[in-house]
Parts: sequence; structure tokens; C-alpha cells
Amino acid sequence: MTIQERVQLRSFNTLGLTSVAEFFVRATSSEGVLEALQVARAKNLCVRAIGGGSNVILPPELSGLTLNVALKGRTIVSQSSEEAIVRVYAGEDWHEAVVWAHELGLYGLENLALIPGSVGAAPVQNIGAYGAEVAERIARLQVIHRRTSEVLWLANSACDFAYRDSFFKTNEGREWIITAVELRLSKLPITNITYPALIEAVGSRQVAPKEVMNAVIKIRRSKLPDPQVEPNAGSFFKNPVVTQEEANQLKEQYPKLPQYPLDGDRVKLSAAWMIDALNWRGQSEQGVFVSEKHALVIVNRTAKKSHQVIEFASKVSRSVSERFGVQLHVEPEQVAGNEY
Repeated sequence: MTIQERVQLRSFNTLGLTSVAEFFVRATSSEGVLEALQVARAKNLCVRAIGGGSNVILPPELSGLTLNVALKGRTIVSQSSEEAIVRVYAGEDWHEAVVWAHELGLYGLENLALIPGSVGAAPVQNIGAYGAEVAERIARLQVIHRRTSEVLWLANSACDFAYRDSFFKTNEGREWIITAVELRLSKLPITNITYPALIEAVGSRQVAPKEVMNAVIKIRRSKLPDPQVEPNAGSFFKNPVVTQEEANQLKEQYPKLPQYPLDGDRVKLSAAWMIDALNWRGQSEQGVFVSEKHALVIVNRTAKKSHQVIEFASKVSRSVSERFGVQLHVEPEQVAGNEY
């Protein structure tokens, strides 16, 4: 195992921000992760795990050891006549894993196609799109504790999944590094066509899972910029969730504001609609701009430092709060330079 010093991480984050890791190592196996953690303890270094960097805002300097979790592998663990459990390691590309499962005749991930990032990052954010979330398919996760090197399998119920949230975004959860994800998939050709954009794309007729996946891919390509062409971290803001009473008040003032009822007297609002209503699309400052394709996406054209992105996003968020009385929360993780 080779530990490098002063490594530039611009290619390890899809926003293309300049960030230098004090120490850096790439682990391609669980044993490699454990060895890296042992070295970090011996040198008294804090440890920070990163995957593909599709959902992070990296600071200019990262102290301690930055561990790139690059474990590869995909396999069927068990199966019955109706379902199968597949294990996918954390360093695998998420979209490639979705396509792999689909081509094996294992269904349930089609709505989550083309989401950028690694498999290990998917549970942290509880990625979701077009009426589905990865939490619905996760059976369990393999994790390693960064301080003690304890290796565990965590059941779905232990992960506290919520809208774009999980146990792994808490202080306690950040102590664990995800190394593998097991997904429970259906052998039956199930589909989920509840999201308005999907209904519009395929209609209300009965369709095959492949049609759903192709429709999702087509929609995403038409609405969202490619991070390899226009550096971005995907949806920068979460859709805010408010009470039914608050939603009713907003509906009186803004009848066109899209609202999506949730369980427990809660309603999800469209952050993109509110940003669009304030004419942010295409506006730019300090080399950062709101995508012309989608109001939730902030693109980094020329900015080098994280503060430029954060300051611009804060202006967008403040304007929404001032107009609508709704607080937008940032979706990508803002990584501290000296955490742990």
C-alpha cells in the first residue's frame, strides 16, 4: 500500500474544485481499508473516506488521511423464484450497477438509473429519483469503523433512512465506512410509474422495466447537465418538506407551486419551481452559475475554491427564504478540512 502526500483531488470531485489531501491512499479491498486505518492510527491521522466525489463540496485543504474507497465487484448472493439478493462493492459505479442488475433480469432500480456516483455513496444520501429511493431496495450494508476497524453488516432498519438522509450523515454514522451494499431485487417485471414526469413519458399503460429505465435515462439527459462536461454535484438543494398547514398557506399565495403529499401531515415542495420563480436559471457569480437545464443544479464553470460555490448557493437559498418563507437545505456534503 502506497500512501501519497499532497495529492490534488480535483479529479475526485465532480464539481472540479481544487482540494489538496495531506495524505491519500486508494483502497481496492476490505483488507486495504483495514490496512489504511491501521496506518492512520499509528500516525495519529484523522481519516476521511471519499468515493467518486459526486455529492461533496471539498475544501481547499484536507488534513489527515483521505481514503478513496475503490472496492470492486458485483455478485448474486442468494435467490428464490421471485427475488434475489445482490452484493455490489462500494467502488462500483452506481449506474453501471443498475444496468448490470437489469440485464440479469433483476428489477427495482430502474428509476434510479443514471444517478452519478459510486455504490458506497448511494446509501449515505439515500439517493432517489422519479418516485423511488435506494432505501427501498437495500437489504444490508457492510461497514468498517474508522477508529476501531470493527467490521459489521448493518440491516436496513439500522440505517435510519429518510428523504435524502441516513444514519451515515450523523456524527456517529460518519465513523463508519461503507464497503459493500446488498440489494433485494425482484425477478418479477415490476415497475414504478407514479412520478408525473414518468407518467408523461410512458403514459398510464403497462410497460416493461426496460421502458421505464430508458425513459428515466432520456429525461435525465434532457434535463440535467453531464458533470464531465459541466462540473456539478447533481441536485444542489433538497426539495423542502413542510407541514400541511404551511403548504396550504403557500398554495393560496402560489397556486402553481408543485406540492407532493407525504406521510404524517407533511408535504414536499418543488425547490426548482421556487428558484425558477426568482429567475435564477442562468445567473452566475464568481464562475458559478445555476444550470440553464435545471434550476436545482449549480455548475462550476471556473471557480477553484469551495467558498465560491457555497457563497453563490447561499444567495440562492436566501432569496427563496425571503420570498417564500421556506428554507432550502444543501444536498451535497460540505466536507470540513479538519474533521475527525
